[in-house]
Amino acid sequence: MFPLILFIIAKPTSLPTYAALKRGIKTEFSSEDVLKSLQEKIEIEGKYKKLTIKQLLAFSKSKPDEINDRDISVEGMVYKGEGKEKFTLIRFLITCCAADATPLGIEVKYENIEELKNEEWVKVKGKVKIEDGKIIIYAENIEKINPPSDPYLY
Repeated sequence: MFPLILFIIAKPTSLPTYAALKRGIKTEFSSEDVLKSLQEKIEIEGKYKKLTIKQLLAFSKSKPDEINDRDISVEGMVYKGEGKEKFTLIRFLITCCAADATPLGIEVKYENIEELKNEEWVKVKGKVKIEDGKIIIYAENIEKINPPSDPYLY
């Protein structure tokens, strides 16, 4: 009964970007066994392939030629840090429970970064480039969005 009461009193929310900084943001993710299921879940939004940060990181390591120079759409939270023309797009990956949530992040280069606030949810549309083994999105358009009903990746 206590977990139910706790759930009602303290409704779960997304972890803040501060948690990502404390845990360290992973900018690599690869697992051959999940790659096939990730490919099957790709949706199309006009000229953009709609991907998650998990999918982008997995493809960038396992099949970089399939993702490099592609037009993509991806959603996440903004973490601006010190950069004047780039930020990190973050999502938390849960394999068991929120206590083990791993922050995944991708660098996004964007000219109008001053328009964005930390922890704001955005949809980034742009071109993926893999430079020195690191994935970077060159944003063409960024749209502010409401947080998803389930902010975590699994």
